[in-house]
Amino acid sequence: MDAGDWISLGGGVIACAAAGIAIWQGVLAKRSAASAGRQAVAAEQQVAIMARQLAYQVEDRDDAAGPRFEVLSAVITDDRDRRRIVAITVAQTLGDALASVSVSARQSDNVAVLRNPDSSGPVRWGVTAPGAIYKLRVLLTHNYVTPVNVVLDFDCTEANGERTWRRTLTATPEAFKSSWSRGFTFW
Repeated sequence: MDAGDWISLGGGVIACAAAGIAIWQGVLAKRSAASAGRQAVAAEQQVAIMARQLAYQVEDRDDAAGPRFEVLSAVITDDRDRRRIVAITVAQTLGDALASVSVSARQSDNVAVLRNPDSSGPVRWGVTAPGAIYKLRVLLTHNYVTPVNVVLDFDCTEANGERTWRRTLTATPEAFKSSWSRGFTFW
């Protein structure tokens, strides 16, 4: 073989090596593109997780700023018609002023309805703030069984904004005390 053949053979080997390197670089580029795609998906998922965490933080902050209610007293007594009721005294203990509060009692085997002296349906309070005390009367079923748990739902609207809250409170009244034996005192 003369020098020209050797040069041609060397050029062919170099061309094959270059083609092999190009193929290998293509495989590496394909793997890199797939890895970049997975990283992009992971980054999108991380952004979605961060957005949910931020939403939860805002929700938790709004919930913490909302009102809190407390049962000051609850007793089973009777009304003027000698029907058994639960007389409940509730106070707003925390939170900002509220534009309105709607209170309803969940019906059960023991609880018939929340007595609303003004109309049928939930009891509605106007503007209220911490320290406000309210009295509620819940009519019991004729065949109630003790202990009675009265579940009250409070739907509240912020006075200086648009936020709303739903609070739930359970009142477990003391044993029956007849208002007739105490000299006919009703509230």
